[in-house]
Amino acid sequence: MASLKAFLRNNLAILALLGLVGCQSTQPSSPPAAKAVPKASKDSPKTAQRATPAAAKPKAATPSKTPETEKVTYNPVYDEEIKTVFDLAKKNKWEDAEAHALALYERDPKDNSAQRLYDWITKQRQLHRNQALEDKIREIDAKSSVFNPSVIDLLKENKDRGLPPRKDLRDAIEKIEAAPYVPENFGKTIQQKGTLFDLNSNQGQMAKILEKDITVQLDNVPLETIIFSVAQSAGINFVADKTLPALKQPLGVKLDKVKLGEFLRYVSRNFELQFQVGSDLIWIVDGKDPKKLLEETRFYRLRKGFVMPAEFGASEVTQVKVTTPQNVTTVTETRKIEKFVNDNAPAVPSIEEAIKAFFTGKYLIDYERNLIVARGTRDQLEAMDKIIQEFDKSIQQVLIEARFITVTQAAFMQLGASWETGRDVRTGGRAASDFTALGTDVGLGLQETFTNILGRANLSATLTALEQGGESQTLSAPRLTLINNRPATISDGKIQYYYEEYQVKQQILERRSSSTLVPMGKPAKLNSGVSLEVIASISGDGKSILLGLKPEVNQDVKLVTFATLTDVDDTGKVVSTFDIRLPESRKQTLSTRVIVKSGQTVVMGGVMEREQRTFVESVPVLGSIPIIGAAFRKRTEVDKPRYLLIFVTATLLSETGEFLVYDDSDEKN
Repeated sequence: MASLKAFLRNNLAILALLGLVGCQSTQPSSPPAAKAVPKASKDSPKTAQRATPAAAKPKAATPSKTPETEKVTYNPVYDEEIKTVFDLAKKNKWEDAEAHALALYERDPKDNSAQRLYDWITKQRQLHRNQALEDKIREIDAKSSVFNPSVIDLLKENKDRGLPPRKDLRDAIEKIEAAPYVPENFGKTIQQKGTLFDLNSNQGQMAKILEKDITVQLDNVPLETIIFSVAQSAGINFVADKTLPALKQPLGVKLDKVKLGEFLRYVSRNFELQFQVGSDLIWIVDGKDPKKLLEETRFYRLRKGFVMPAEFGASEVTQVKVTTPQNVTTVTETRKIEKFVNDNAPAVPSIEEAIKAFFTGKYLIDYERNLIVARGTRDQLEAMDKIIQEFDKSIQQVLIEARFITVTQAAFMQLGASWETGRDVRTGGRAASDFTALGTDVGLGLQETFTNILGRANLSATLTALEQGGESQTLSAPRLTLINNRPATISDGKIQYYYEEYQVKQQILERRSSSTLVPMGKPAKLNSGVSLEVIASISGDGKSILLGLKPEVNQDVKLVTFATLTDVDDTGKVVSTFDIRLPESRKQTLSTRVIVKSGQTVVMGGVMEREQRTFVESVPVLGSIPIIGAAFRKRTEVDKPRYLLIFVTATLLSETGEFLVYDDSDEKN
């Protein structure tokens, strides 16, 4: 006990300094809680009448010697009311300012100045409320934080205290353990009403004649009689070669309001006749004689053009000829083509593929002039008309905006005394270090070393008091426009290069060796920053968009030393060194598909990473003594939470670039 009293008497300065460091600072009080704003009465009388346009016209301004004292008129009718609102805002009386602004707005809702003033006051009042709420929350959180200890907390602290428990984590584990192995919806069937669409196809220019309804009833008469009876009853002009054998064949028909086109297709298929539809009449010719078929040439100039692959011409062309013993020569040509937009566009436009599949006439396509020249019969050209009407339309576009939000809040505290023996105080203290990775120019903090403790020259106590904290918010918002069902990519960042392969060259000298590392091969590329790969598929009604997205965040890229090559001389002295450095980075990526409506934002996902550490260094036995044990231990607290959130907004674009949102009120009704 006597030695303990002597220690307290000789080292009273250490304990006093420790108590001063642990004192908790008092933060300024937050603004008072906002009060409810009473709404002004809508029947409040007007204090001024609206001036006529002539009276409201401002007069020519006269020069003033003191422009800083010149009075400004905000509104010729409500100038005094507006100035009153501004005066209240300057005094931070936002509740009263909002009440006056609301009364002015209800008095004259059509006045632009009153509406703008009310919107601004409402927004600023809400911002001040949110700021006051945030300040109060942070003030209360700071009192219970391990990074803001008081003297009482330090003296009553348990050395074996761990990290603070997380109730939300315990609740999440309990929910996971209580979750059933088989989901509740397994084996259940639900019925929902599907969405129906009207599929309307644009009709060709010859379709009006063929859409006429005919009614005829004849039995065992020549086909010629049937056709001309239909012509007389429906008012259609037919021209036919009566020497055709098919017209003499007997046929019995009973038609009641049947489409003319359907009847003619039946006759053409079964009697080998060709019906050529003109503007005012129909020719009947022999379907087996191609010379009698009437052909014409049409020119189609596309309004929307073609979707061609984004590529340059072949940079390299290689031909290989192989001749067999039977003198058959095979030539294989290989072309190297570079695409500058790798969107998987087909080599042949889809409209050309449709023409090849469904048009039986002759055609020529000029891509430079967006022109298609076609030759064939009217029936063949009708198919071309329908192909062009369906394919020559605008391709829908989507604007994709992705927001990558990274929030980092780091805190570090080191407080206490380190007891050591054999410390060389002449080597100096520690170097300035940023333990939060957020600062740019950090200090050393408080560190004081006391020597010759208890009369022992090699016993020292180092008092350390250091606290660091910071907050970082990073927003990356790439935007790009893409067409329907074609992928696109965008990236923003820095590119670094490094070699993956080295060759060691060593030179043996008289008393030492000299080694060098020579890079081999092509350097590898390492990207840092933000990238987004996306494809959008727009529904038929345009009300929903299916997105396939792959965002990627690659940051904290740096080259670290992987190995060091060292040369020494015959005495063992280091002559030269060479470091092999490899990249190290933090990469966060996800791939998913989501469905959104035009103009809506979807949360794709996020990453929460939190590093919490607590470390205690103490003198055995003495560091566990209540009250005075705080003088014999040093505690280090580290808390590094990091959050990454990814939001994506998809909006349809019109042909002129405006945002496009389809009305879905019919579905709600």
